[in-house]
Amino acid sequence: MPKVYICSLKLCDYLTFSSTVGYANIMDVTYTVYKPQPYLHNYSLMYGFGGLLYASLGSPHVETTQIEYSLLDDVEKKLYIYPARPKEIHLRRMLMNIKGEGAVEVRQLKPKSMYPWHVAHLYFAPNSVFETVVITKDDRIRLPKTVRVGVKRQGVFDVECEEAAVRGYTSGLTDPVNLGDLTRYKLNPDSYIVLLNTKTARRGVPNSNIIVKAYYRENRVAVLEAGNRIKFRVPLIGVHY
Repeated sequence: MPKVYICSLKLCDYLTFSSTVGYANIMDVTYTVYKPQPYLHNYSLMYGFGGLLYASLGSPHVETTQIEYSLLDDVEKKLYIYPARPKEIHLRRMLMNIKGEGAVEVRQLKPKSMYPWHVAHLYFAPNSVFETVVITKDDRIRLPKTVRVGVKRQGVFDVECEEAAVRGYTSGLTDPVNLGDLTRYKLNPDSYIVLLNTKTARRGVPNSNIIVKAYYRENRVAVLEAGNRIKFRVPLIGVHY
């Protein structure tokens, strides 16, 4: 019997996702600034909850790349996880100045091969808290107490989950959902607001790189509530109540 949980994710160290790229100029030196959006894509969370390490193969400088996510099919047989929304965000900035070792510096068009390279990363800091919804498809599944999201920048989270009750169905805006997954499960919204647009889409699932707040005119949005009064509004994927 499927169960629905609301989970809190508390960051133990640091996590960087290069969701957006901007530039800053300080004393005539131009810096590239990589900044995350305050949402976590559900595919990286599904890899983490499945005990797998996920590494994005995309670059914020190029167009969307389709990749296989070859292990995601196995994870989806057991559970589905929604994108995570922010509850409490702490950001820090790291400035890196990288210089080559040669007497003559070679400059190339690719930013990560150009020296000297000045770059700033804004990243999520410890005690940042996110919330998400997890649907398990088997009573025997036990959700982990710790997950790791990504491989480049640590990303270890303490996890606390509480079973949620469905209080009814309504229309209107949802909490974060994956646009491609909605289409795949025939839950196409009437309209939506884009929250996060990553550079790696699941092969064969258009728009799976886009996280949105979906809008429904009809009552297709489940109102979920956990014991500590946390509420979520999402269409239930693969579950019928």
